[in-house]
Parts: sequence; C-alpha cells; structure tokens
Amino acid sequence: MVGTLFSLVSLLMLTNFMIWEIRFWFIMVMTFMCLKYLNVDVWGELFTEHLYCDSMSGVLVILTLWISGLMLLASYYSVKFINNKSLLFSLVVLILCLVVVFYFLCVHTMYFYIFFEISLIPTLMLIIGWGYQPERLQAGVYMMLYTITASLPLLVSLIMLGGLYCSFNMLLVYYINNPVVLYNVSGLWFLGIMGAFLVKLPMFSVHLWLPKAHVEAPIAGSMILAGVLLKLGGYGILRMLSVFFLNEFIFSQVFMIICLWGSVITGVICVGQSDIKSLIAYSSVGHMGVMLAGSLSKFMWGWEGAMLMMVCHGFCSSGLFCLANLMYEKLKSRSLFLCGGMINVNSIMCLWWFLFCIANMGAPPSVNLISEVMLFCSVYLYSSWFVVIIILLVFIGGLYNLIMFVSTQHGGIMSFISSSFVNMCNEYLLLLLHFYPMLFFILNVGYLNKVILF
Repeated sequence: MVGTLFSLVSLLMLTNFMIWEIRFWFIMVMTFMCLKYLNVDVWGELFTEHLYCDSMSGVLVILTLWISGLMLLASYYSVKFINNKSLLFSLVVLILCLVVVFYFLCVHTMYFYIFFEISLIPTLMLIIGWGYQPERLQAGVYMMLYTITASLPLLVSLIMLGGLYCSFNMLLVYYINNPVVLYNVSGLWFLGIMGAFLVKLPMFSVHLWLPKAHVEAPIAGSMILAGVLLKLGGYGILRMLSVFFLNEFIFSQVFMIICLWGSVITGVICVGQSDIKSLIAYSSVGHMGVMLAGSLSKFMWGWEGAMLMMVCHGFCSSGLFCLANLMYEKLKSRSLFLCGGMINVNSIMCLWWFLFCIANMGAPPSVNLISEVMLFCSVYLYSSWFVVIIILLVFIGGLYNLIMFVSTQHGGIMSFISSSFVNMCNEYLLLLLHFYPMLFFILNVGYLNKVILF
C-alpha cells in the first residue's frame, strides 16, 4: 500500500505525452493489485506509524481507486477530446484520489480530520472549473458552508477526546477501552463528532447541498460525489462509533427516526422530479439514510449491511450518473419529459438503463438486494414499529426507479431527436465496469464478518 501511495505521488509529476491514458491505466492496475486488502483482518496491516488498513478501510480504498479511474474514462470526451484543460483535470482527480485514500488509512485523529477537510478543495475545483451550468459557484458555496460549519465541532471534540485518552491514535484508544473515560463521553460530544459526518453523508435535513452540487457538477464531479465522497461520512461514523464507543441512546433514536422518515420523504420527492440528475441525487440521500439507521441500530447485520450499502451504492449511483450524462451529451437535456422513447433509437442503452434501475431499487441479482435486506432486518430488530416505514421505502424505491426507466425509455419520440445514436466502445466499457462489481460481488460478501464491531 505504501508503494501504491508513492506511485500515486510520482504519477502527479508526469508531464509527458499520453499522460491521461497513463494515469487511467495506472489507477485501474492499482485497483486490481489492492484487491488483497479485502481479506485483511481487523487492524491487521501496518504500513507506517499512522497508516493502518483493515477490512473496513480496505474495501473503500479499492472503491476509491476504481471510481477515480472510471472518472477519467467517463470524462474522455467532455474534457480530453475537446481539450478542456485535460492535464489539470487529471491532476485534480489524482490529488482527490490520493487525499481520500490517505483519509481511509489514517489512524491519527488529527490527520484523519485534516484529510477529511482537504477533500473539499479538489471537489470544489471540479464543480467550479469543469461544471457546465451557470449556478455552479452557488453550488460550491452551498457545499463549503455546510461542510465547514459542521467541521469545527468535530475538531474541538477530537482534541478534547484526545486529551481524555491521552492519545490521538485511534488504534491505541480502541485497545485501551477505558470504562471510566467512556462514561464521560456526553451527548454534546456525540453531536460534535457525528455532526460533520452526518453533513457529508448526508443525513436528511442537512442534505440540501447535495442535489445542488450534483446538478451543477460535471460527470466526474457527480461520480466522485456519489461514489466516494458520501462514503467519507459513512466511514467516519462507523470508525468513530467503533473506536470511541459513542452510544448516546436518545440522539441515536432521534437520528434513526429522522433518517428513516427522511428516506420516505426523499423518495416522494424523487417521484415528482423532472431532472434526471436531481432524481438520482435525492435517491442517494434516501439510501444513505437507511445506511445510517442500520449502523446506529448497533446490530451486526446493521453494520455489515451499512458497509455493503456504501460499496454497492458507490457503483450503482455512479453508473446512473454516467447514463444520465451519456443521454445529456446526445440530447442536451436532462428532462424526463423530453427524453422519452429512447428504446426506439438506442435499444442497447435501454438494457443498461434497466439493469441499473433494478439495481438501484434493490432487485436481484445485484448485491444491493443483500444490503437492503440486512439493513431492513436490523432496523426491524431495533423496533418492530419501523416495519411500516420499511414497507413504504420498498414501495417508493421501486416506484421512482420505474418512473425514471419508463419516462426515459418508453413513450413517443420528440421531433428534435435524431433517428439513431452511435455509442462509442468506451461508453459500453464504462457501464460494464460499473455493473460488473455489483453483479459478482455477491459471490464474496463473507469478508464483511471481519468488520470492526462492538
């Protein structure tokens, strides 16, 4: 892993010809070389004094490298082909990938916080620099205000907890497990630590920055937001809960109710959306709400389902954004009302739309089904009253995905649409590399038994 990190740093310095292709193939090869970290035991791999890898961070490192490579592949036409500052774009993507990998591997709480905040800068550069909508600056300001406002309590709480434990090393704190200190962890510290991660996740009621950022971002920005950056919040919640044993009972109940009802409300909002990217963004809020509810239930199935949900949502949501971008590049519109009848002019892309829509609603054979079953079971075990919300979530999740598929693929063809579309080979490769992990990851879900639990 240290060799991978140093190779990423050296790759930033390349300035020769074919630099885009070299960086893309390097990231994809590194992804396959890092597959061995799926089977790393709990806190089982030491790289340096402050860099550790376990099964929870290993799978997210692989997800980060994979999505970063696909970002370069998805942006080949919109950035490289028309020469829209392609070298700077690939440099920003690599820096963001490196920062996120360091975030997943750090066990020092201060470095953990620093890389969590630094990831905001390359993301802001992607939205402002390569966004194609006039309101992209406002979207960047929304994202910065939400993230920075919630990050200061996190910094103060981490410093105070480090003073209590006399150490900033999460590995050491995890093994100390001092019960005297645990009783001093009050509700304010629970809110202070969880607040920044809940905004990044995002939890319903602090989610308004996400649809705005998705709509204004380029395809690479939407992919990294949905595929990786939302997982920064989920990983931070799971890591903080497992290391500091935060267990504020009242706030956990409140957050679970907000998340589950928020998932229902965002599902209803998705049904009424006309913008495809906005619909996919709101569906991400709903999925992450269920993931947070499962992790706060403190059941083993909830934690394993939360990890599975983060991985499969990263591939599924990123693939849906790629499909929306491919449609936008050909029709110059993201409206569900103007993109009807695509099955008549491009039947192969209709198949891909069908596969990703059923994966997004949690239907077999994708691994999304297993993650949703595990999360719903853990929520039901926490309280049987939540069964009503679970039924509503299953119904509404299927409803808005079917509406998105039927509205884009069936119906009449608008008069401005050409009679035929020609798809490039890299577009099919991009969609295949998104769907392949979701389809075959179901054969190897047993590694999640090694996830850090209470």
